[in-house]
Amino acid sequence: MIELSDQQRKTVEDGMPVRVYENGREYVLLRPDLYERLSAGVADDPWTAEELDQLREEAVTMLDRFGKDA
Repeated sequence: MIELSDQQRKTVEDGMPVRVYENGREYVLLRPDLYERLSAGVADDPWTAEELDQLREEAVTMLDRFGKDA
């Protein structure tokens, strides 16, 4: 079980994420209401995977045109 310090507990209660590590793995803790709001936004994402790939390709092309590394 992950044990939180008083500061971590206060941070989560204040609506901020807290990164914790256990057994070599990283976790991010959020209040349930914030998690629900964030996960609902993912389901409502207007972009398809193909559209995101196309946007990425266009961005890389623009960076190349202006001599920037991606």
